[in-house]
Amino acid sequence: MESKKCLIMIKKILFVLEDILWVIRCEYNLWLHGPYGLSKVIEKIPYRFLIKNLRRYGATIGNYCRFERGINLHRPLGKKPFENLIIGNNVYLGHNTLLDLSRKIIIEDNVIIASRCQIWTHTSIYESLDGGNNFDYKEKFGDVIIKRNSVIYSGVIIKHGITIGEGSKVGAGSVVIRDIVPFTFFAGNPAREIREI
Repeated sequence: MESKKCLIMIKKILFVLEDILWVIRCEYNLWLHGPYGLSKVIEKIPYRFLIKNLRRYGATIGNYCRFERGINLHRPLGKKPFENLIIGNNVYLGHNTLLDLSRKIIIEDNVIIASRCQIWTHTSIYESLDGGNNFDYKEKFGDVIIKRNSVIYSGVIIKHGITIGEGSKVGAGSVVIRDIVPFTFFAGNPAREIREI
């Protein structure tokens, strides 16, 4: 019994030390490499320390959330690189989710986003100026809002400026290029309404 208590105590001490090491690593990479360096560390942090470090750098995250390892934060900007990430309560983010922070991503309560989804808040446009090899580069932006009680299955890509309606579901591998109305199931490329829920 005493050995079991001792092992539990050692484990707690190791967790505290690991937490401190991740904090130092975040600060060091932010200082040396800027917001993208910080983002690369966040991608490797175990889920146990992830939410705490996202909050430290500007993200708003509610209670009872669980984020898996491998979150890729694209375009973290400014002194609070993750401030465009706003997440409610009881939200799940799966492995290797990509979140583009060019504009706000708002995820409301009780949302599930499965593995390898991509949420984009900008798109790049290359237009030919003279019909030849001279191109003009432009970008379009838009916030993405995922309303409460929605489920986004694995491998979904969501375009900038999209709102996913309350209680809706998006099928695996879908590409969402227009708003999804509440309480519907969408799927496909491009995603279209399959049925009401």
